[in-house]
Amino acid sequence: MQGCSRHMSSFILVLVGIVFLIGGVSIGIFSARAAQAAVERATRLPVATAHDVERSAGGAEVLIEGVIDSRNPVNVRNFVAYIREEYRGIDTTDNREVWKEDERWTPPLLIRVADGVVQIANDAYRLEEPPVQWQESSRLEWNGFSREGTKRYRGFEAGNSVTAVGRVVDSGEGRAIEAEFIFGGTRNQYIAYQRATMSIAPVVGLIAGGIGIVIILGGIWTIFRNR
Repeated sequence: MQGCSRHMSSFILVLVGIVFLIGGVSIGIFSARAAQAAVERATRLPVATAHDVERSAGGAEVLIEGVIDSRNPVNVRNFVAYIREEYRGIDTTDNREVWKEDERWTPPLLIRVADGVVQIANDAYRLEEPPVQWQESSRLEWNGFSREGTKRYRGFEAGNSVTAVGRVVDSGEGRAIEAEFIFGGTRNQYIAYQRATMSIAPVVGLIAGGIGIVIILGGIWTIFRNR
C-alpha cells in the first residue's frame, strides 16, 4: 500500500511538471504574439483628434492620445478610474503576498486631446499600466473572520497621460469612443511597453517550462528509485 502511494505521488509530480511545461510554452508563445499584434495595431493607427473622431463613421477603429480631463468625477481619493485589490495573506508555498481584485471602477471618461475633448462612452474598458498607486495602510492585514484585508488601488487621476484604443459610436450628443483599454502613457510609450512584453514573454515561458522539466525529471527519477 505504501509503495502504491509513493508511485501515485510520483505520477502526480510528473503530471504537475507537464502542466508547468505546457503552460510555460503557451505563455511564451501567446503572450509574445498578443504583444506583437498590439504593436502592429498601434503602429498602424494614427493618433486621432477630436475632429477626426467626430467625422469618423460608426464602428471605425481609432486611437487617441491625451490627458484625463479635470471635469471627470472622482470616487476614492482623486481616482477617476481604478482597480482595487485586497491583501489576503501570505502564500506559504513560495512566501509571497497574495492580492485579489475585489473592486473595479471604470466609468465613462472625458479625455482631453490636442484639439478638444473626446468622450469614452463605455464602462467596461481595461486599465493597462495605470500610473497612480495608493495603499490605505503600510501595515498589511488580513482578518479571516471578518474577511477584510488591507486595500490598494491602481488607477488614473485628472491630468494623467493616456492612450485609448476603441471604436467610434454615437453617444446621442455626438461621436464618442467605446474603448477596449486605457493605457497610462503616450502612444509611443504603449508601443515600447508592448515591445518589452514581446521580449520578456519568451523568457518567462522558458523559465516556467524549465521548472516543468525539472519537476517531470524529479517525478520520473522517484518512480524508478521506488521500483
